[in-house]
Amino acid sequence: MAMLIWAALPMAADWQGQLSDGTRVEVDSQTHRAWQLDHGQRHPLWDGVHRLADGSVVIVREGTAVPQAGMLDAWSRPEAPEIPETGARSADCGRLVDHACGKGWRCVRAEPCRVARQLGAMADAAETAEAADAFAAQCREALGSAFFVPCD
Repeated sequence: MAMLIWAALPMAADWQGQLSDGTRVEVDSQTHRAWQLDHGQRHPLWDGVHRLADGSVVIVREGTAVPQAGMLDAWSRPEAPEIPETGARSADCGRLVDHACGKGWRCVRAEPCRVARQLGAMADAAETAEAADAFAAQCREALGSAFFVPCD
């Protein structure tokens, strides 16, 4: 039952903007990866300072956008949740989410919980048995990591 509750938690919407030259930019809410959308193609946005059409700027370091007010606002608005098939997530990733998010989802907004949920979502999306096994191993390893402090 806890796995379905975790899966039903809303995820934030991606942030989108427009560069001064008219090219669209998108920043993923989970990874903060910055992408340039041009003529139907999606390319990583290069490192540096990028001026947007509204005069504001987006700073990209190592392919990751430095969050700014507009992004934080977009990411605070949840999208409609997706409900995966029952039993899709490995038990190892379920234990990691339970460990990091706590009973009653007390720590649902904490960074370890967010990362554990992201890893669980990636395990759910695994397209091969080998990929699913790799994610399960990462979840088992994460349970021993100091980053994933228990939420009690």
